[in-house]
Amino acid sequence: MRYAFYITNHGFGHASRNVPIIIQLLKNNQDSIIYIKTDSVRCDFLKRNLSEYVSRIYYYEDCNENGLILEKGKMIPNISEMEQTIRKDFIHWDFYIDREVRFLIENKIDIVISDIIPWALKAARACRIPSLLIGNFTWSEMYKSYYSREIWEPYEECYRMADKAVWYEIHVKELHGYCKDYECVSMVSRSVDKTEVERIRNRFSKEIIFVSLGGSAEISRPIPVGHLPYEFLVTRGLKMEGANVHMLPEDMVNTPDYIAASDYVIAKGGWSTVAEILLQRKKCALLFRGENSEDNNTKLILEERKQCVGLNGDELTNLGVIIDKIKQLKPDTYDIYQNDTEKICRIITQIAGTNSLLR
Repeated sequence: MRYAFYITNHGFGHASRNVPIIIQLLKNNQDSIIYIKTDSVRCDFLKRNLSEYVSRIYYYEDCNENGLILEKGKMIPNISEMEQTIRKDFIHWDFYIDREVRFLIENKIDIVISDIIPWALKAARACRIPSLLIGNFTWSEMYKSYYSREIWEPYEECYRMADKAVWYEIHVKELHGYCKDYECVSMVSRSVDKTEVERIRNRFSKEIIFVSLGGSAEISRPIPVGHLPYEFLVTRGLKMEGANVHMLPEDMVNTPDYIAASDYVIAKGGWSTVAEILLQRKKCALLFRGENSEDNNTKLILEERKQCVGLNGDELTNLGVIIDKIKQLKPDTYDIYQNDTEKICRIITQIAGTNSLLR
């Protein structure tokens, strides 16, 4: 089987949630080959996570998307800049589609998996290769929050060309109307190394707080936390000061190990991070990126389930108060969440198998 993954370069979450799916597909069939289309930064990230399978994966750094553009130093979407970027990108869509049609035919691809690049689905339809749209939101309903039809409709037209859709837990219900053939699944996560988790835990005697807020959480002045009775494992973003602050390297491979080793988590509320937290059944505080349909939906659902403390950024200077709020959470059951990687792979393989039989 030959699988082509088109992965948006908006952040790292979309790339990370495809890692377990790609690994499982390769494990299921030793003859499988994966083609990954995204940008250079995401390719580097995926190469670190998929290094064991280097001989069976081909990477292409020629797919870029606009995504959600924020105002500099803020968690608010930059509406005007985003619109300009989208309109410029539309000019190139015909070129992208023609290029990918040639690519799909030349490489005898059995299925296109899009997360959540729209024009990849149109290319698949043009050369009659089955396609799967997978995600918890799309750019079309995201952009409906800000723009008129002429901006979001081209995206929606492409998404409706998917032969099948898979919608993750905590998705926007509007997605059900995009594709007649769809399935709802739970979550996926990269695997956890239990030996590494124990190694991390054994380094500390205090409770561990994992903090992962990314570049969008930049705050100009440092935040002192040395007086707090916790050990902080921190990725880039917040400038935290204290002997109990341990900065993790930017090329760190597997954040689920640190989530599993921690007592509590403070993180950006992107879907993939949320999935890794909930599958490890951790209480958390989540930072959301202003008013957009994806984050509004995630925040509403998780707060109703008492599984997170929602943050908007202003509270980050007082981490002690945030941690106290996390401890006070009394979550509804976590049993509604499960790792559905194998189920998703069965869906993909079934669709791809139908195409290969026609050759």
